[in-house]
Amino acid sequence: MFPNDNSVELSPHERVAVVALRHEIDLQDAHTVTEVFHRARSHSETDATLLDLSMLTFADSTLLGLILQARIDHEQEQRPFVLAGPLHSAVQRLLELTGVTGFLPLADTREEGMRKLRALLDAGAGAELPPSPPGRQTATDPASDPSPPSASASAS
Repeated sequence: MFPNDNSVELSPHERVAVVALRHEIDLQDAHTVTEVFHRARSHSETDATLLDLSMLTFADSTLLGLILQARIDHEQEQRPFVLAGPLHSAVQRLLELTGVTGFLPLADTREEGMRKLRALLDAGAGAELPPSPPGRQTATDPASDPSPPSASASAS
């Protein structure tokens, strides 16, 4: 278990590192959340990460950026990453207003998220992950950059 202030917790469950975010997470928690995401991704006894947001009551753009980066980092390592709810209305609104719900693998409950991760692990994981968000280029997928070719490149 990761030392926490009751807002961030990391615990292994079967083959899954479960990161639970609780209460309010904002800029002042960024370092702690980043460290927990790194520990989850590098946990030697697990092969996937479940981000449990069911007890999170507030999130801002800082946390959203950290979640998107964690998703990309997991994708680069071909490690499944799923978010689980149920989501508080403020968190749901943040995800909807920013348009990231199509890029983040979401489950309605922690149990459903665990089932999704088990299925991904059993199927071989990496190939089943949704694409990175537009504009976020990964080291393993340079084709994920949706910007049109520059005029000089198309003129040659």
